Amino acid sequence: MGWKACAIFASAEPGYFGTAPQHQPQRADALCHQLGFAGYTRSGESDLVSALYPSSGTLSVGAYPQGTIVCERNLPGHFFVTQARKAIQGTKLQRPDLKTQLLNLYPSGQVLAIVLHSVVNLWGYSLYAKGQLVRSAAGASDDGLIANIGKALPEESRVLDLCAIENVDEEGYGEELVFDVASRFLGGRIDALESHTLALGQYEKSSGFPSLVKRLFARA
Repeated sequence: MGWKACAIFASAEPGYFGTAPQHQPQRADALCHQLGFAGYTRSGESDLVSALYPSSGTLSVGAYPQGTIVCERNLPGHFFVTQARKAIQGTKLQRPDLKTQLLNLYPSGQVLAIVLHSVVNLWGYSLYAKGQLVRSAAGASDDGLIANIGKALPEESRVLDLCAIENVDEEGYGEELVFDVASRFLGGRIDALESHTLALGQYEKSSGFPSLVKRLFARA
C-alpha cells in the first residue's frame, strides 16, 4: 500500500466524476458555508489526486452540476460504524451533523466515504444509497477486519474472488478494494486517473490572528 486518502463522493449519477464535470468555484464556496465549515477561506485550486489527503487545517471541495467531493482528514470516519470510526479517527466525532448534511445533498443518490493510510495499512469504505448504509468494510494491519456490513458490492468481486474479506489485511488487498469501490463514482480506479480531469477548490482554515490584530488596533 502506498496511497493516503480521506474523501467523500456524493452524486445521483453512477460514474459521474468520470465524465470530468466542470468545477464550480462559487458553488463550492456556498457549499462550504452550507456544510458549516466556518473560518475556511479559498486559497486556490487542486486536482483530485493531490487533494485526496489534505494537510491538517486544509479542506478541498469539488462542486459540480450533479455531484460533490469533499476531502478532509477527519470527515470520512463519520460514515463508519463506531468500532471502525474509532480506529480511523479516534473516539470523538468532530462534526456529528455532517453525515446527515451530506446525505441530504442527494437524497435519492449515493454517497461514498473512503479512507486509506499506507503507514498503518488502514483502508475502508462506506456506501450509502438514498440515505441508508448499504455497505461498509474496513481494516488495518494491527486490527484486522474492523467493519464488514452489508452485501459485497459488484466492484469488490475482483479482490474477493482472490481471497475472503477476513484475509484482506493479511494479503495486502485493502488498497485494491478501495480503488475498485471508488470506481463506482469515478468511472475508473483512482490510480489510473489523469490528475487534471477533476478540479477542486482548496480552503485553508484561518487562525483568526489577523482579525484579532485588527480589533486590537481598532481599540487603540
